[in-house]
Amino acid sequence: MKKLLIVFTMLIFSAIAFAAPITVTAIGEADIINGDKSSAKMQAVARAKWSAMEEASGVRVKSDTIVQNAVLVDEAIKNEVSGVIQNYSVTGEEEDGSLYRVMISATIVPEKAKDAVGLLAKNTSISVMVPVVFPDKHVEETNILTETVINELTMQQMEVIDIVSTDGTNLAELDKAMRTNNYMAMRNIAAKHLSGTILVGKVATTATAKEGSDVGYGVSLPFNVVTGRLTYRLLTQQGQSVKILSSGFLAARGMGATLDDATNQMMENMNREVSQKLVSIVMEKLKGENSKSISVQLAGKPSLSDLMELKQILSYTAWVLEVKERGTDMLAVQYPEKSLYLATAINSKPNYKVIKLTDYSVLVEKLY
Repeated sequence: MKKLLIVFTMLIFSAIAFAAPITVTAIGEADIINGDKSSAKMQAVARAKWSAMEEASGVRVKSDTIVQNAVLVDEAIKNEVSGVIQNYSVTGEEEDGSLYRVMISATIVPEKAKDAVGLLAKNTSISVMVPVVFPDKHVEETNILTETVINELTMQQMEVIDIVSTDGTNLAELDKAMRTNNYMAMRNIAAKHLSGTILVGKVATTATAKEGSDVGYGVSLPFNVVTGRLTYRLLTQQGQSVKILSSGFLAARGMGATLDDATNQMMENMNREVSQKLVSIVMEKLKGENSKSISVQLAGKPSLSDLMELKQILSYTAWVLEVKERGTDMLAVQYPEKSLYLATAINSKPNYKVIKLTDYSVLVEKLY
């Protein structure tokens, strides 16, 4: 009974320690634009709060979107994860030329900070790992197929992380995960990079026919044939579990006078044919998986031309799937990501400023 009580007490103590808030000091800076010091201070404080959360969570995010739109991020954090920053105070502030700088002391719950940082940053990135095992059994973990897929996804406004180059994950770990359908290791790797989605696969290549082999009727094959078979999984995190968005097999063949020539031809064919299919699958699944309607409203009394101008701007904004009019001052935007990302995209446009943000609505002011 005493042992049970001791264990129970230790568990309670561990839970308390695990959830204990910590105090962090952080600095934030912002440009003073048109002499507006109050806005600069607000932006600087928001950036300092983000830096404090990064410090508390132990995660660093290099994101221009977050830095440039810190006030919007701060508002989104309150909506996403409540109680991250229990309290904070400005302990110092100064003007340094055109910069406004503040120092804050913030009391933060580390685990909630990690959740908040992850929720806001991970949705825009995808981790990629597709090694190739060649007929002679040597492995190229970074290869022409991987590079092409990464480049194509980047052109689609995705932030792409090559797991191999950043994490050193090897083929044996990938093989084990794919054979057993146990993606915990892959999920943990993706989480380290704040990536909500991961594309993993392996290209196995075999010499399916050799020069001189008998193909029947006394005819010998005049060339070598190498076949590459890609097995892939597209995974996304859903709560504490992993959801398979897509899986399958894709193949390509190559022919050549030598085994090396056939292998090189196979990789060229795979790069040309398979890479496009993979990118199409990724974009279709990611854009369709979480698509939702976000209301974008123009503040004041906008004219029809004002509304049409904003509609055109949104139609050419990355990730926007569809824009429809909803009344004289509102647009319905079909968008697969958080409203924060749509808001920051609008905020970056000349003459537009986001003045209010919720999960499903954005209020925009046009600056004349």
